[in-house]
Parts: sequence; structure tokens; C-alpha cells
Amino acid sequence: MPFTTDITLSGIRTYTLTLHGELDADFASAFCPPETTFACDGRMLTLANLQLDQSGLIGLLRQLHNFGCVILSLESE
Repeated sequence: MPFTTDITLSGIRTYTLTLHGELDADFASAFCPPETTFACDGRMLTLANLQLDQSGLIGLLRQLHNFGCVILSLESE
């Protein structure tokens, strides 16, 4: 089945990222776009409405790795 939309490296997409680790809201304000929502349930953290291009997403994933977080899921809308 062919894609109906153009997908490029520089295209902005919306992601939801779920991970295991401990971060606070200061992380979201420092490393995530302003529209990002931040929900924490114990050691489970969800960053939703992440509006990033591919390089921004990779940069965010590297920061999370540096903080010792384990990525549980990454979904794109």
C-alpha cells in the first residue's frame, strides 16, 4: 500500500513517547517543544504531542538515553 503523504527527513511529525525513568517537568521545558504534554505515573513517563522533525527526535532520544531512560514505545500520528 503506497503512502498518500510525503514523508521527508525535515518534515514535522507528531509523536507520543513512553519511557521508564525519572524526569521532571524541567526536562520537558528544556528539551521538548513547548506544545509537549508531560505525564508521569510513578516511573512511567509519557511525552505526548511532540512536534519534531527527524533530527529533533534523534536529539531528544539521545538526551533521554544520557539520562538513563528506557524507551518503551514511540508512536507517530
